[in-house]
Amino acid sequence: MTHFDIEKFQPKAWQILSRSFKNNRVASTYLFHGPEGCGRWALAISFAALLNCEDLQDSGGSHAAPCGKCGYCYRIFSLNFEGLYFALPLSPHKNADQAAELTIQILESKRAEPFSIISSAKSRNIPIETAREIRRSLSLRSSHDITRVAIFYEMEKMREASADALLKLIEEPPPRTVLILISRRPEALLPTIQSRSQKIRINRVPKEAAEEYLQTAYDLSDSRAELLSRISDYSPGRAIELIDEQGEATERGVGLLLFKSLLEESPYQTVSHINEMLDLRNRGGIDSLLSLWQSLLRDCVNYSVIGDENELINTDFTSDIKRLSGRIKGSEAAASMADDIKNTLEDLRRNSHIQGALTSLTLKLKSHIGVAAN
Repeated sequence: MTHFDIEKFQPKAWQILSRSFKNNRVASTYLFHGPEGCGRWALAISFAALLNCEDLQDSGGSHAAPCGKCGYCYRIFSLNFEGLYFALPLSPHKNADQAAELTIQILESKRAEPFSIISSAKSRNIPIETAREIRRSLSLRSSHDITRVAIFYEMEKMREASADALLKLIEEPPPRTVLILISRRPEALLPTIQSRSQKIRINRVPKEAAEEYLQTAYDLSDSRAELLSRISDYSPGRAIELIDEQGEATERGVGLLLFKSLLEESPYQTVSHINEMLDLRNRGGIDSLLSLWQSLLRDCVNYSVIGDENELINTDFTSDIKRLSGRIKGSEAAASMADDIKNTLEDLRRNSHIQGALTSLTLKLKSHIGVAAN
């Protein structure tokens, strides 16, 4: 992981952390919460560098930044710092050696791309052995004049026994030690952990910063970077997952963007996006698009009724589905929308005119959603 200006990606969060550092009011435990792929990990690593940097960059006022070049900064951004500890959600493993290998794989991924998203598979969890080992290590006095930082990533993947070990750390924090808990769903954590942590909200990355990052890091054109940013709701991590070998947005990514437009924008805007983004000569591609819409619609309805994200089919779009589920008002509207998509699929398979069929479908679906034109 190379040093970069985290303030571009999370200006509000960095301002809070930088101010607390300059005022000597650093908390012993922080809870970074917010969407995946928006810089939670990069913010934690940058803050660890700020706490230990040997050549701080002071821009005046409440802002400070790590230099990114001193020995401590170099080792921290390389994830090889002696005062940096990681508790990561691992897939099932048989022994400590396998756990170490899995941890190395995740760190290598994060070193190469700090916005990368770790799989959200239900089988992953933070091992109790990891939490206990971090607790044991932090109980020992450090031989270096440093601030130690322990990062617990994806806290919702922590089992109760691991959470108990962490709670003891939070209640009796060792000197010159900062715990950073990272979670997508802070409400899933123990109330005692929530109440003892200073919460730092991670927001969507500003539009310009997200697009610039995709352009420079992945050599994308302005238009491709803009499209991927919009598809991902300005989450660089999710945008990166949607890049294929040619740097194009995947079919699923475009399908999601059009589904979101369907639920949130005017009919004119949705039809315009369809004409702009789809190859209207490719019947197979249009068939796949509408099949994805059917699946996303089912997920939205199921989530609005059950409220359990573990039951979703399109788990790569979980945050979007949770947000969009409130746009569909009632089972009757959802059933009518499903019928309209099914009928359009059947018409297209009978060689109906693609552009006309999609325009007609858009208007029908909008009538059930009732979104006013912008």
